[in-house]
Amino acid sequence: MTDTTLLVTVDSLRTDHVQYMPETLAFLDDTHDAAFATSTATPGSFPAIIGGEYPAGNGLEEAASVAHEFDAPSVGITTNHLLSQEYGYAAGFDSFTSPKGGGESLKDKGAILLERGSLPYKVASWGYNRYQQLRSYVEETEKSFRPADAVVDQFLREVDDREEWFGWLHFMEPHHPYDPDGANIDRATAQRVTRRVLSDRGSEEDEALVRDLYRQEIAELDAALEALWNAIPDETRVVFCGDHGELLGEDGLWGHPGEMRPELLNVPFGTRNAPDVGEVVSLIDVPTILTGAEHRQGTLDRDTAFAAYGDRKAAMTADRIATEDGVYRLEDGEPVDDPDLERELDRFDPAYVVKEEALQEDLEDLGYA
Repeated sequence: MTDTTLLVTVDSLRTDHVQYMPETLAFLDDTHDAAFATSTATPGSFPAIIGGEYPAGNGLEEAASVAHEFDAPSVGITTNHLLSQEYGYAAGFDSFTSPKGGGESLKDKGAILLERGSLPYKVASWGYNRYQQLRSYVEETEKSFRPADAVVDQFLREVDDREEWFGWLHFMEPHHPYDPDGANIDRATAQRVTRRVLSDRGSEEDEALVRDLYRQEIAELDAALEALWNAIPDETRVVFCGDHGELLGEDGLWGHPGEMRPELLNVPFGTRNAPDVGEVVSLIDVPTILTGAEHRQGTLDRDTAFAAYGDRKAAMTADRIATEDGVYRLEDGEPVDDPDLERELDRFDPAYVVKEEALQEDLEDLGYA
């Protein structure tokens, strides 16, 4: 392995929006169009990204963490409280920083149990969004999540003067509510408009604004990452990826519900100083790419990737996706016949489960149950 290795993950980043990250694209040696998430939400993606395992619904198996594979000092900084010590993500890191919590668990874990469009889902979503709106009227509005420049600054301080290190940085900028610094409206208004649109109450003007706010979040993240790319050693092995995509109004859907859709499952993926990989990349391959050796269920030579969300699942090749609804071309969504891919889908058994008691706790904390 190289002396310095870095994993950079970005929440809710769409593949077709990486074009707004010119500094990052210029830094990466290679990008991979056929890269796929193992799920459509944070709890289902990171057991793969960090552990090389398909999710079981209860966080990361601590022994699986790729951080154990590095002899060098390891630094982890996450901005999503689902990626915390409580869920096993501090395992193997010498230094680990994550937020302590908030409403995020309702959106990510709640959506797994509550079927989108059902009455319980609508009640929970309305309650969460109303709660956040009321807060914005009585409290000074801050950035929804820890800003990228603060994460970069902390990381560079922690690895300063070290010749060897492994780092993992997770950024939340493209995650809703979208409230970029450079918006033409104040932060509180940006958050309220975003929540209005995500709860299906926005106008066409609101929706156009929210799409623009999402793009601005990504551009501002890229500007913050420029300092990181310029500071780390040239020979650093880097993996850069999204954990899942985001819907921006396709078929009336917003955010990242549990739909087996290409907009959510096809993720941005790029590397620098990394091993060559096959035509298809899965997030479950990230630990293998970071270390250069097969880790758990990862591989450097893949032609099919798999994803699951609750009882839904999908199988993807470089140009096709198979779900319970059939096989479709990724390029244009047209149906095609592919019995082999359908058989691969049938054989895939992720055994994905959800801890209902954890969801109940989150709902009670926010006054929904």
